[in-house]
Amino acid sequence: MQGKRQFRIAHFARAASGAVLAAALIAGCDDGQSGIPTETPKTPVQEHTDNATPPSITDAPPTTTSSPVSITVGEVPGNPAAAQALQAWADDVSKGDIAALTDKCWTVAPELVATMYADVDTIAAVVQNPGIDGQYAASWTDGTTRISAKRGEISSGYACPHVYQEGATSYYTLTDAEHATTRYLSRVAGEPVNEADTESEYPLVCPGNSPWDPRSTGAGGEPPLKRDPLTQGDIDSLDPASVQSRSLNDSYAAVTAQVETNRSTEEWTAILAIGPDGYCLGEIDTGN
Repeated sequence: MQGKRQFRIAHFARAASGAVLAAALIAGCDDGQSGIPTETPKTPVQEHTDNATPPSITDAPPTTTSSPVSITVGEVPGNPAAAQALQAWADDVSKGDIAALTDKCWTVAPELVATMYADVDTIAAVVQNPGIDGQYAASWTDGTTRISAKRGEISSGYACPHVYQEGATSYYTLTDAEHATTRYLSRVAGEPVNEADTESEYPLVCPGNSPWDPRSTGAGGEPPLKRDPLTQGDIDSLDPASVQSRSLNDSYAAVTAQVETNRSTEEWTAILAIGPDGYCLGEIDTGN
């Protein structure tokens, strides 16, 4: 897999107005655990608004780059590639260049890059500790803050992690869900956020390890999108300014957006959950 290169920031503009495409979360692990290996993340229960603040170690990005701070990533016993991939990211963090990090970390929502990666001193203090190799991610912690990089990020050679408070059971946010939806629909429109963003390399469809039941019918089964995924050309374009989200219940959430098809401008509804690689899409209601 190639490292991350360029990220089209314009793809992820958010607007307070616009139609809404709903996406919901599902637990995507066969043992009920998702995202981080030692904990079971839960979907957020709050509505996502422009004023919502995702859990992070700081609230505002720096406006200018600062003098580099030396950051050395601790080794991960049994997984030397994890420290190497995080070191590549840490070298950019040390420069305080949020714009460069946003370009390279296109798998992470720009809003989260700006907040999670801004506190260079805290990040340096955390990653100097020996890492822990878990089922779905490698993590570093100082007892207060945890930094976790998923296996897909590590295998890319440039790991863009999540930074969050130690002990948090729900560190994925609705912003993550919106970003996953935007990435998936951008692929379908033939304009992925990055040329490397493919389903085989960066899965966004829920794997179906757990029964798919967003409507609590008890029926279960595989996620419809796994059985019948969208293909390139099913939509002509996506309006990124229209993407919004809300929580449905403890296990599922909803995101909304407008798409252009060969028929008309339509509002589609996606349903996502949290799987081994973070938020994943399980179904999309096209309204037809």
